[in-house]
Amino acid sequence: MIIKTPLEDWVLSKISINEKTLNLTRSVIEAFQLEKIRETISYARLKSPFYKNLLTGFGSDPVKSLKDLSILPFTTSDDLRNQPMRFLCVSQSAVKRCVTLQSSATTGASKRIFFTEEDLEHTLDFFHHGMSTLVKEGDRVMILLPGGRSDSVGDLLSRALLRMNVSSIIHGFVVNPEQTIEAVLNHDITCVVGTPVQVFSLFRCSKGEKLLKDRFMKVLLTSDYVPSVIYELLGKDYNCEVYSHYGMSEMGYGGGVECGARCGHHMREADLFIEIIDSETGQNLPDGEMGEVVVTTLNRIGMPLIRYRTGDMSGFLVPPCPCGTVLKRLDKITCRINTAVYLASGKPLVMPLLDEALFDLPGVTDFTAEITSRKGNDCLAITLSLNEQVNRDEVCALAMEKIKMISQTKSCKKQLFIEPVKCVGDIILSSGSQKRVLTDKRSCQNYDFQ
Repeated sequence: MIIKTPLEDWVLSKISINEKTLNLTRSVIEAFQLEKIRETISYARLKSPFYKNLLTGFGSDPVKSLKDLSILPFTTSDDLRNQPMRFLCVSQSAVKRCVTLQSSATTGASKRIFFTEEDLEHTLDFFHHGMSTLVKEGDRVMILLPGGRSDSVGDLLSRALLRMNVSSIIHGFVVNPEQTIEAVLNHDITCVVGTPVQVFSLFRCSKGEKLLKDRFMKVLLTSDYVPSVIYELLGKDYNCEVYSHYGMSEMGYGGGVECGARCGHHMREADLFIEIIDSETGQNLPDGEMGEVVVTTLNRIGMPLIRYRTGDMSGFLVPPCPCGTVLKRLDKITCRINTAVYLASGKPLVMPLLDEALFDLPGVTDFTAEITSRKGNDCLAITLSLNEQVNRDEVCALAMEKIKMISQTKSCKKQLFIEPVKCVGDIILSSGSQKRVLTDKRSCQNYDFQ
């Protein structure tokens, strides 16, 4: 029997602070969201120079229904890069945490996100109830995310776990897999939280294959695109109970997490309102259709965001969740807009296509990919990280065949040269500090997944 997501009772408790609402329904949720959206618009117009200017000419109360929100303009990543201080709705002394998100371009400006103590408390609250989906008192969690600074994502997660009497170790990103595996064993870790490739590399490296395969651990994959093949292999080959989390700093770190059914992210609907839009036209799409995720914060004090375009592609799943909740389910993120490297043929190539093709090969723990130019044609270069237990020549040959079968490469053989696949030893190539990207060296520009 699948237990209903604990986020439902949590959302109900947040909605019914001033009302004695006994049951959570879609109409109750949406009425609350509408009220909060109107409050957020009024507050942002009054306190934020950016929104005061952006929303000029839209009337004193432009949103009378949730559908009315679509008449308002979008907020973009460029807005956060170009004028972050104009978003601030409080004095700088009230800012408890400022997150700087470096642009993928070497000369690009950084996005800056500001949080007050109250904003961070909402995140702690979500982490607390979201993590109760997969851990309980007595579990020991290893956090493979940065946590050295106060109010960093790892620090917030560790503090949230303490509210459940769950112990944790903030390990940080994996640099030496063998040392991390030793720490997992020494501390008898029962749950690991980290980026998909870093977690997968731990289990699939030579030492992980020997020592982690049958520990039946729980895993939460977060902070980057989750390849389906990694999700499935961790469950099937390594006996892990795998969950996925979707969120970003702009959402307040946390966005949504899977329940025991593990078929879609239940979102923090009392804190966020999510729209799905056609990325080209900007028009709202109905549930069941894939489009760009757009976020409006509902209780942010320091830096509210109204109709923020995330660049992530997903959609709401239509059938009810098997767990029985009334909360909506956001499907897995399929890719990110503007991360595609367009080949000379006009075909787009994205990292997720390579992920699904290459991580299924035996012994592959990680890889890098880049596009360069050679005699006027595109050139794709892949470097695999392989564990010591596989035949490297055989795996590299299989990788070449897999790459050639991807539709985007198969259809442009004359304009795309694929270099012989190279390999390195049993190491993690992904630092964890940045999204894994397909590097376009034709113009010396990276395409970031953040």
